[in-house]
Amino acid sequence: MTREKTLKELEELAEKIGITIRYENMGTLSGGLCRIQDGEVILINKFLSPASKIELLAKELSLEADKLEAVFVLPELRELLGLS
Repeated sequence: MTREKTLKELEELAEKIGITIRYENMGTLSGGLCRIQDGEVILINKFLSPASKIELLAKELSLEADKLEAVFVLPELRELLGLS
């Protein structure tokens, strides 16, 4: 799977479990999961490389493993997220 496809699949997976993805200019910060009011948002520095965006998304989504059990996760993404 290409990096662009992997990134797109991770973004769609986040949406399926109710997490919004926002790309922002964040200076030297990479980003991470934030809880804003009643919702969850993963903020990502829009200037990160595709590989870094994938790494950040995978790290943050892996912390939501309990929510991921309720949706279908592609085998390639399961491996990336460390899900068994």
